Amino acid sequence: RFIKPLDEGAILDLLSTAKVVCTFEDHSVMNGFGSAVGELLSDKQNTTPLVKIGWPDEFVEHGKVDILRAKHGLTAENATEQILKHF
Repeated sequence: RFIKPLDEGAILDLLSTAKVVCTFEDHSVMNGFGSAVGELLSDKQNTTPLVKIGWPDEFVEHGKVDILRAKHGLTAENATEQILKHF
């Protein structure tokens, strides 16, 4: 549930072979895990593309979770589509 402190060493090790980094979280993308990873990339001047998948920073209506996830792009299909844009 919580990712602090961020394991910078593990993330940087993964970056050594990654062509794209994708974070996927059941949380708002604004100030979430993806933002923390993006800040690390920036601090280390790493230019690996970052794809952040998560809830938008806006009011999300109530409803069935699977329908809401599909509507807002929290799916493996959307993550794959976003990642492939970098190839």
